[in-house]
Amino acid sequence: MPRLNRELKAELKSTLPLAFARPEDPLLGATLLGVLVRNGEAKVDDAVLHGRSDVERGIRFSAERGELVPTETWGVVFIAMKNGPSGLFYQGATAMQILIDRPARRGHRDIALSVNRMSEAVAGQVVLDDLPPEDRTAVAGLLEERGRDVWERTPEERRRAIQGTGS
Repeated sequence: MPRLNRELKAELKSTLPLAFARPEDPLLGATLLGVLVRNGEAKVDDAVLHGRSDVERGIRFSAERGELVPTETWGVVFIAMKNGPSGLFYQGATAMQILIDRPARRGHRDIALSVNRMSEAVAGQVVLDDLPPEDRTAVAGLLEERGRDVWERTPEERRRAIQGTGS
């Protein structure tokens, strides 16, 4: 039997909103950017936000590492950008790793960690401890090259945290 609209409305009031309705909410208006990094080379690939990047295509991922023997380790970096009074700036940056056994077409990616890292980036945190120094430098260089004005509007302490030169 089809449900009435009023029944659906009552049910929806008890669920979390998909978007924040209050303009004073600090998470409103942030944009996420996905970056893949490996061996000191970084590239923007927003499909990684949905687990559909070229690197992940054709790989069956599991949250359990099991007996996976990785042939590739990729860093996935979530960059949050926000529009401030003087324009866009980098709000936060977080990273995690995905492991791929390309010959076996299997991989390990923790989806819960992905969601948490995206939320942390939007909240303005910089958590790039999982990245080797050369990958961290590559990400900072990519961000600076991609939008020089955005990089310059980013607070100095956040730029240093992304570069790994201090917090």
